[in-house]
Amino acid sequence: MRGETRRTIAACWLAVSLGLANATALGQARTVYYSGFEPGQDYDAEYTLIDQDGWQGEGTGGNGLVEDDFEGLGQQGYIGYWPPEEDGETFTSLWRPVEGIDPEETKVTFTVLMMIIASTNGQRDDFRWAVYNDKGQRLVTLDFDGETKNINYALDDNIFLPTGYSFENEALYELKFVMDFAANNWSVSVGDEVLLNSKTLTTTGASLTFGDLGPLWVYRKPETPGNNYMVFDEYELTVETSAEPVETPPTLAWTGWTDDGRAMLQLGGDATTDYTVEVSGDLKTWIPLQTAKPGDTWKEIADAEAPDYEQRFYRARTAD
Repeated sequence: MRGETRRTIAACWLAVSLGLANATALGQARTVYYSGFEPGQDYDAEYTLIDQDGWQGEGTGGNGLVEDDFEGLGQQGYIGYWPPEEDGETFTSLWRPVEGIDPEETKVTFTVLMMIIASTNGQRDDFRWAVYNDKGQRLVTLDFDGETKNINYALDDNIFLPTGYSFENEALYELKFVMDFAANNWSVSVGDEVLLNSKTLTTTGASLTFGDLGPLWVYRKPETPGNNYMVFDEYELTVETSAEPVETPPTLAWTGWTDDGRAMLQLGGDATTDYTVEVSGDLKTWIPLQTAKPGDTWKEIADAEAPDYEQRFYRARTAD
């Protein structure tokens, strides 16, 4: 944990070049979608990105194609810049549905080059990348806060939390999501810096299947959005078969006594696995105390009968 410390992600063109070369050399993943947004892929800068090459969207805010915002890389996609046409909108989102993923290909990797261009009208909006499953349910979101420059994230509980990192405007970044749907976890990095590692994909039991991943422009003041925008290029999705999940052993930590005499412990382990905490007075006979999931951090366990015994022993195991 980093407390309130913020680390600014530096521009990472060198990391981008090395990262793409390594992925090609390994040859373990299968590309299911790639776009460089070039005319040769039938992209036309005269039109919005929506309705080109299968891209879809919600909202009427700006989106389309620009040229050479990333020097030497031709055309890029963008979202933002010009305001929505409809009153009452709060965001514009883009996504590109992906088909042809086999059921056993449960590990999905997404990479993209991105840059956020600051507003010149004094308004600072948020730009996000969001992952949805094939039922249209949002799983996770990575948020680039235009006001604070902090990078935040949310699981499917829609509670935004800090990653401990920040970003710079007009800096080129390589963003990478790695999502293991078989293991119910995801990680995200920028260049060589890991922002989040092995976070939960769903905390609500949503379908663990990949649907799409795309950018959002969230207007901080819907009546007066900024003319900021996010540029993106080299958008690629690869899939591969997940390794067999390794069972995460449970952990128990003693945290002390409450004022009313209960013994308190913290149960850790895999966020979505049921573990049973058992109690014994002689290390021979074990009695179940509570079955619970640790959640994204840990689960608090209480033993109200502990004061009635001279000694108590505790253990945790995977529930039957």
